[in-house]
Amino acid sequence: MDKEQQEEPQEQSQPGASPFVEELTKLGRNFSQLIKDALESPQLQEVRKEVATGAQTVIEEINEAMVKARESHVTQNVAQKAAQTAEELKTSPVTQNIKTGVLNALRSVNEELGDIVQKMEQNMQQSTAKEESPVAESAPEPAPEMPDSP
Repeated sequence: MDKEQQEEPQEQSQPGASPFVEELTKLGRNFSQLIKDALESPQLQEVRKEVATGAQTVIEEINEAMVKARESHVTQNVAQKAAQTAEELKTSPVTQNIKTGVLNALRSVNEELGDIVQKMEQNMQQSTAKEESPVAESAPEPAPEMPDSP
């Protein structure tokens, strides 16, 4: 309240300020001080500490539960069964048949592509040969030699 008493003379010294404006100004300052005091109060600081401690405890418990879940028999059994299933798939006859089928399909595609490339190269060689042939044929033939005149 000492602050209010100190502020009152300042407010009263404002010339032409209406009592309504003065009271609103005083209300704003008091409200501001109330919020500041509440934020700095030991009770609020204690609540902040409790919330932080509670949050840390929750995080630790979650981490512990996750570690236990990783170490649990159920989790280990699932991991072992997954590894076993993967190994069975690698060695199963169905997988071998699929691998053989895919390999044969790849060989067939490669052979077809090889044939296409070979045909394209032959066509290019024939085109090049045709382009060179007409040029040679269109060149004028040399005139027959004339005997030297005396």
